Amino acid sequence: MGRTATPRSHDLDQIKARGIEMETCSRRIVGAALLAASLWAVPWGAARAERFPERPVMVVNPFPAGGSLDNLLRLLAQKVTESMGQPMLVENRPGASSIIGSGFVARAKPDGYTLLAQSTNFTIAPAVGVELPYDTEKSFEPVTLLAAVPQVLAVPAASAARSVKDLVEQAKGHPGSVTYGTLGPGTGGHMTGEAFQRSAGITLSQIPFRGSSQTLQALAGGHIGMAFGNLPEILEYEKGGLVRPLAIAADKRSALAPTLPTMAEAGYPGVISEPWYGILAPAGTPAAIVDRLQVEFAKALRQPDVAQRLRELGIRTVASTPQEFRQYISGEIRQYGKLAKEANISLK
Repeated sequence: MGRTATPRSHDLDQIKARGIEMETCSRRIVGAALLAASLWAVPWGAARAERFPERPVMVVNPFPAGGSLDNLLRLLAQKVTESMGQPMLVENRPGASSIIGSGFVARAKPDGYTLLAQSTNFTIAPAVGVELPYDTEKSFEPVTLLAAVPQVLAVPAASAARSVKDLVEQAKGHPGSVTYGTLGPGTGGHMTGEAFQRSAGITLSQIPFRGSSQTLQALAGGHIGMAFGNLPEILEYEKGGLVRPLAIAADKRSALAPTLPTMAEAGYPGVISEPWYGILAPAGTPAAIVDRLQVEFAKALRQPDVAQRLRELGIRTVASTPQEFRQYISGEIRQYGKLAKEANISLK
């Protein structure tokens, strides 16, 4: 009977050797291919950012036209357009306290051509339990924190309060009798009012309004006892003899009102309110494009005419890096979350 042929030991060694050589060769080929791909990807990504933008860039403002953020965006968009050579357009998509516009950008293609402008309520909403169709920290790539506007505590010109201490004594003497205007529960004015109450040990009554202009008109008319308003707007009402600013809710005094003390100097530390304005992109936007956008916005903010205009408006320029803005957003959410828990504020 015939036998089945079996390889000899020497043949097995040769086969193993050839197999090892082939495997080693394959690994080298794959490694070389991966290296080549990575080397190609780096300059390609950089080149892509260099070519960006190749068409108009849209900045979605989730608030109505004509507000402070809208005016700032249109001023900066003009400068960025001139610098990048492509139009930067501002599109207003208001509704549901900025949720509609923010949700639109969260779902947009992450290519840098659709951006979101936002402000303080962006970080308050998740802290007070507002149901959102996006994740504030995960659905966006922070680009830059543009600027901040310090708030001022003011009373009607006819008020007997000549200082924050006077106002606090009035509130302590008649708990709940002093009213303050806000844009509604869970807004910046509401949270600042809560911080003031906790710092001073007083109880105030919140009166909501549809907009900041209506709030200040009510203050000027003596229909509410106090309000926190943007520094430049409060100063305009003061010039008209309609309101009396008592203190600025910032960590230092403003050059626009150097005699106005800070809330800390008035005896109530921790009451700081600086509504911020920033730019975000959809999550997944390439880092090179995010960085390019940050550079362009920072450049626009440094333009002499822009810087001068912002100083006149009492707006503090920030121009943060993307990472700094990301950390700022996280910190704001934690801070407002702590205040909401202490004050039992929930919009769930």
